[in-house]
Amino acid sequence: MARCPNCGQKTTGSGEYCQYCQYPILKGSGARQRRAQMLARKQAEREAKELAKQEAEEARKAQDAEKLAKKQASEQEKRAKEQAEREARKKQAEEQEKRAKEQAEAEAREKAKQEAKEAKEKARQEAELAKEKAKREAEEAKKAQEAEAAKKRQEAEQLAKKQAEEQEKKAKEQAEREAKEKARQEAEEARKIEEEQKRAVKQAEAEAREKAKQEAKLAKEKARQEAEEARKIEEEQKRAVKQAEAEAREKARQEAKEAKERARLEAEEAKKTQEAERLAKKQAEETEEQAKKEAEKEKQIIAGLKQIESVCAELKAGKLSAEEALKKLSDISDKLPD
Repeated sequence: MARCPNCGQKTTGSGEYCQYCQYPILKGSGARQRRAQMLARKQAEREAKELAKQEAEEARKAQDAEKLAKKQASEQEKRAKEQAEREARKKQAEEQEKRAKEQAEAEAREKAKQEAKEAKEKARQEAELAKEKAKREAEEAKKAQEAEAAKKRQEAEQLAKKQAEEQEKKAKEQAEREAKEKARQEAEEARKIEEEQKRAVKQAEAEAREKAKQEAKLAKEKARQEAEEARKIEEEQKRAVKQAEAEAREKARQEAKEAKERARLEAEEAKKTQEAERLAKKQAEETEEQAKKEAEKEKQIIAGLKQIESVCAELKAGKLSAEEALKKLSDISDKLPD
């Protein structure tokens, strides 16, 4: 039984590929071995192209996720800014309302003051009218009873003056009490309204701050999770690229080793099975020439693998797009020997 050079399992020897890992089993004539090598190289190229395509797709997905995260963060910032502007407009409206309220209170106080002044003036005028009336009555009484008139007139004047003063005093006190009570009630109502507005404003501001804080916290946590996912994807891509490069190098080394071993075995077999000195010499020369060609092909294959590694590295670094990388890999594959 032949042993697979890739997985090390013993094969049945009935096929050209390992029954376990499908790796080509090199046996038989040189043409058949070269065909198997060519198939193996093409398989490796297909796998490298598929890997590069997958890595490019994963890189594109990671970029899309990063763009989406940036867009969401920008929208969150925009909403927070709009909320702040609405709150600023609300605060400005409240300040304008407060100024209007203060102006209304000042006007109310001025109005009360004016009303008190008018009431005082009215009381004075009424007192004057009362005094005038009392004076006329005293003059009439004087005409009716001249002797009694002087006394009565004096008493009437004193009484009228006293009554007028009392009425004036009462009217003044009443007007002042009413004005003070009215001003006090209006001030109390204005104070209550102002306190209620202040409480509503404080509550709205606290709710807005808490809401903005929660939204900012959620946006920050979401951005952190998306960044962590992007970092994990990038690390996974790096590991996949390193593993692919290591496998490609190991495969190239194994193929070179096997080719060298085949050349040695063929040379020994040619020496053992020679029928004549001339034929042996000719076969040795042909074998040597074939070995040189094989060595040259191996050099070309190794150079091609290095170019593939370089393209993978440029793709990983973002210097090449997936399409450019596939085109370069196709060109390298076309240049490899059959």
